[in-house]
Amino acid sequence: MCHYQTLYHDDSLGYAVRCNECEKIQLGYGNMVITFSQEDFDAFRSWLVRIRDEQDPAISSGLRCILIPTPCEGMKLLLSKRELDEFVVMLETADNELQSLALLKLFSVD
Repeated sequence: MCHYQTLYHDDSLGYAVRCNECEKIQLGYGNMVITFSQEDFDAFRSWLVRIRDEQDPAISSGLRCILIPTPCEGMKLLLSKRELDEFVVMLETADNELQSLALLKLFSVD
């Protein structure tokens, strides 16, 4: 049974948690929930940052026109520029928390 540690939480945006036993990271954003290994989380975060950075600044922030491919054939995430920005901020905040926890673990005495 998983015991979660909160990495990020915002009632209006979503959450990121990590299981203390299996170390999987679960993201909840909008109407989706995605579970990653640490390695896959890092790759997904970097990939979304790259997609965000490649967007045309002239795109309306509320228009859902950004397609994010998934490993499932025929399934894509559809986000607006604002949603993509929010999602990236959520992922980067969760990553900062993971890095802080890793540093604290280095100095902890068991």
